Amino acid sequence: MSPAGMNKILWIKKHWNLKENPFPSEAIARLGGDDLRENGLLFDPDVQGDKVEEAAEKFVLGAAYGGLKFGFLWSLGTGIHGDARGFGKSSLMQYLVEDINKDWGRDIFLRTGLDEADAGEHPMCGVLASFDMANARSLNAVFFTAAQYACRFRVDDATPTLAERIHARLVKQVGSEDPADLRRAIETVQERLRGRTLGPPVAPFLELLCAGDSARIGRYLENEVSEAKRTRSGASYLATFLLMVKAAGVRNVLLCCDQLEDFASTTTSKQKRTLEVERFRDYLLEIQPMSDMLSVVVTMHPRATQAIGDMWRLADLPSYDHDREENRHRVVVLERISSPAHANQLVAKYLGRYRSGDAPADPLYPFTAGAVEAIRTRSDGKPRDILRRAHALIERGSEDNWDLIDEANATAVLDSFTLAADDEDLLGTTLSAAARSPYSAE
Repeated sequence: MSPAGMNKILWIKKHWNLKENPFPSEAIARLGGDDLRENGLLFDPDVQGDKVEEAAEKFVLGAAYGGLKFGFLWSLGTGIHGDARGFGKSSLMQYLVEDINKDWGRDIFLRTGLDEADAGEHPMCGVLASFDMANARSLNAVFFTAAQYACRFRVDDATPTLAERIHARLVKQVGSEDPADLRRAIETVQERLRGRTLGPPVAPFLELLCAGDSARIGRYLENEVSEAKRTRSGASYLATFLLMVKAAGVRNVLLCCDQLEDFASTTTSKQKRTLEVERFRDYLLEIQPMSDMLSVVVTMHPRATQAIGDMWRLADLPSYDHDREENRHRVVVLERISSPAHANQLVAKYLGRYRSGDAPADPLYPFTAGAVEAIRTRSDGKPRDILRRAHALIERGSEDNWDLIDEANATAVLDSFTLAADDEDLLGTTLSAAARSPYSAE
C-alpha cells in the first residue's frame, strides 16, 4: 500500500463493501465450526449439481429402496501432483445429510422421480462422522461422533437437531410426551431385535433422549463420557440412538463417514487397521440394530486405498474400485469445475454472504468474470484452490487498493507463483517474488 493509500481492511469494508475477506484462507472443511467460510455451510449444490444429484440417487435412494450398505465418494486428483483433496467431499456429505434430515428424505425422493405416495414410504435420516488423528481413530469412536452429531449439530439456532426431530416424531408416534412411555416404546424395539446385538441401550443416554432435553444431552455426551468409553463402547451410544429412531418409525439411516484417509494413515498400525476394517463388516452387516438400519458412505481417494486395500478385500467388504462397471451403483466420483459459469457461482456464493449494504449489479464484484476464469484455469478447477486463490487476490487487491480485481491483475499475481512440491499449500504455490506480496506458503 502506498503512503497515501487506504489500509487494506478499510478498503475491503468501505470500498468493496465487504464485511471481511469472504474466502477461506485454507479451505479445509472444519465441519461444525463457527466460521462460515470454513465449515461447509456455504456449499452450493448447484456448482456441482450433477454430482449432488448422482449422490442423492445412488446413496439416498439406494439406501432407502435398493438395500445399499456401502457407498463410496471418490476424488481422483488433478494437476501436476494429482492431489485428490479439496474437491468438496466433506461439504457435500454435510449437505446431503442435512438435506435428508429436513424432511426425512422426502424432497430428495421427489427430485429423483418418485411420486408423492412413494416418497413418504421409507422415511430416513442421516448422521455425519469422521475419522481423525486426534480423537476418532477407531470405529467405536467414529460411531460415538455420529451420535454426537445427531444430538448436538444444528445448521443454525432456528433449526432443531436430529435428536430433537426424532423426539418430536416419537412423541407423535407413541401419543404421549411422558418419558416413561417413550422409553417403553424404545425398549420394545430392543426386545424385538433378532440376531447379535450390543446388549441393552446405554441407560443414562436413553433417559436423556426420552426427556428431550438437548442441553443436558449435549453436556452429557461432551463432559460425562470418557475418552476410554468412547473408544471402547461408542457403538452402543449410536445403537441406543438408532433404537429411538426405529421406534419413531424411521427405518433407514445414512451414515456419511469422512476422512477415511486418517483411519488409513500409516501412523496407525497395520494390526489396528485390520481390526477396524473387520469391525466395519461386523457392525454394518451382522450386529443389530446397525445391520438393519445403517448404510455407510465413506470418502475415498487413491492414498487411502493404498493403506487399506488388502485388508478390505480380506474382510470381504464390497469393492470400492471406482472404475469397475459392477460398482457404478455405489460410487460417485467428484470432478474438477470445468465450467466458467460454475466457478462464477462458487465465487459469488461466498461474496454474497459477506456483503454489506446494497448488492452490486455484478454478483462477482470486485472480481470480473475474466479474473474468476484466470483463477479457475490456474487452479485446475479444484474448488479448494479456487477459493484459496480468491482469498489471496482479495488480500493483494486490498493491499494495493485496486478498484477491481480484473483479469490482468489476477493473471499477473497468479502467474508470479511457482508450483510447490505440495500443491496443497495455501495457494498451491510458493512465491517466486516474495517482496511483491504479503503472503507466504503455509
